[in-house]
Amino acid sequence: MPQHTRRRLVSLVRRHDADLAEAALLVGAEADPHLDVDRGLLRLDALADGLRSQGFAAGTPEADARALAAYLAQEQGFGAADERAPETVLLPEVLDGKRGVPVTLTMLYVSIARRLRVQAYPIALPGLVVVGIAAGERPLVLDPSRGGARLEHEHLAEHVEAATGGQLGFRRSMLRPSPAVNVVRRQLNDLTQAYLAEQRPFDARWVVELKLLLPNRMPDDHRVHGDLLTQVGQFHLAAQAYETYLELVGPDAPDAEEVRRAAVRARARLN
Repeated sequence: MPQHTRRRLVSLVRRHDADLAEAALLVGAEADPHLDVDRGLLRLDALADGLRSQGFAAGTPEADARALAAYLAQEQGFGAADERAPETVLLPEVLDGKRGVPVTLTMLYVSIARRLRVQAYPIALPGLVVVGIAAGERPLVLDPSRGGARLEHEHLAEHVEAATGGQLGFRRSMLRPSPAVNVVRRQLNDLTQAYLAEQRPFDARWVVELKLLLPNRMPDDHRVHGDLLTQVGQFHLAAQAYETYLELVGPDAPDAEEVRRAAVRARARLN
C-alpha cells in the first residue's frame, strides 16, 4: 500500500463520521495494490442506489431495518461465510463473492444504510460486530451474519454470556456506537488470523503493520510483528519489534523473559 493510502486510512479512522466502506477498501488496497479505492466507493454508491431506485426513503427504524435486510441479504445475497478466509474478510472480495465475516458484513450494511440516510452504526460486542439503527433510547440491532435478523435482548444476553464464557453479562452500554478505528482493528484481527491459518506470514505481516499505524495499537502488536518478521527472515527488525514490546510492557510482564529470549535468538541469527 502506498504511504499516502496508509495515511488516508489512519486519518479516516479518527473521524466520528468515517465511511466504513472506505476504510475497508483502503485495507483491501494493501492486499491488492491495483485496487481503485474511489471506484470501489462508486460501487457502494451504486449498491445503495439500487435500493433507492425501488422507492426506498428513510422512515421508521423498524421499516428501515426490514428494507435493509431484505435488500442486502435476500435480494443481493450477502450472507455469512462458512469459514474465515482472506476473501471473506476483505470487502472487495466480499462484494464479489457475497460471503463475509460479521465485521465486514457490518461495515457493508452500515455504509449502505448511511448512504440512504438511515442512522446506522457498528456495535462491537464481545466476539461479534453487528449493526445498530437508532431508535430512541435503544437501537434496533441487526446481525448481518444471520441475514440481517433482529437481535432482541435475550439474544444479545445469550451471545455475550457464550462469547465470554459467562465472565460478562449483557449491559445496555454495550450497544453504544463503536468508533471506526475499533471496527477496523476487528477486521484486521480477523484478517491476521485468516492469513496465519493459510500459513501466509508475509501477508499477515502487513496486516499487523497496519494495526501498528492505528491510534488504538496495542503492545502485543509488536510481539506478533516480531514473530512474523522472524518467520520471514527479517531478524534485525524482529529483534527491534520484540525489544519495543518489552519497553512497553515492562520487565514484570508474564512473558517478558520468553520475549527477551526471542529477541536474543533473532539477533544471534544475524551472525
